[in-house]
Amino acid sequence: MNYDMNMIKYRKNGFFRIASAILIICFTLFGLTACTGTTDSKDNNDDNALMQGTWEIDTGSGAGYKFVEDKFMWLKSIEDINDNYWYGDVEYYNGAEAMEMAGLTDDELQSSLSGLKPENIFVTKLDPEKIITDGEDKTATNMNDQTLWTRLWLIEENEDNVVAVVFDLETFSMESYTKVE
Repeated sequence: MNYDMNMIKYRKNGFFRIASAILIICFTLFGLTACTGTTDSKDNNDDNALMQGTWEIDTGSGAGYKFVEDKFMWLKSIEDINDNYWYGDVEYYNGAEAMEMAGLTDDELQSSLSGLKPENIFVTKLDPEKIITDGEDKTATNMNDQTLWTRLWLIEENEDNVVAVVFDLETFSMESYTKVE
């Protein structure tokens, strides 16, 4: 009888070991499968990470853009984000898609902008929703429903800074910016 009790204990311990191993494997697989469909917000913005932050215009006026995820601000002064700004949604297009939107071909990129990588080419579509001037909301008087700014950004990264030449794709005017944060 003692032998039978030991055999039962042995089988019971063996069963629990196997069951524990199976449960660990199942939970591990469940955890991995549950995580594969999710990404954190940084992963979603990796393609646009170069655009994120504050860009100051090189004219010395202190004006510039601020990009935070899918929002933008055009600031009269990048030092004052509480007054004198346009605010709204932004859509980013990068690489081949941006080149196509801007009408740039691979040949033009290689011949005219040979040092520029496609991943450093962006098109932004800015849709301003709000205008604040001298502390007052001027949205109703200064903006119509058709306001949409489309900009081509050619960004160069070097040891000292990140700079961009920005073309307004409606007026073809050009400005230079430096990323300050």
